[in-house]
Amino acid sequence: MADVAAVGWASFLAACAASLLAFAIVDPGRLANASELIDHIDRATGYGVGFLFFWGVGIVAGGLSVLLIRSSRRDAREQATGRVPD
Repeated sequence: MADVAAVGWASFLAACAASLLAFAIVDPGRLANASELIDHIDRATGYGVGFLFFWGVGIVAGGLSVLLIRSSRRDAREQATGRVPD
């Protein structure tokens, strides 16, 4: 459970930073005006969707990191005890 909280919080902070940097350069309102596909999206929705996208990317990256760390620890324990994985 601690891993879920750590991944969620770290990815939230990463999404905050990514949103800050991305939306300092790109204005979602101008993006909607430039494209016919996303014409119905207003500026606030663009910010929200962008933040959720960055948060999702952070969750996936953090989750994969936890998965790799756990499997590495498991492999190290199995090598130390001399057990062969199934």
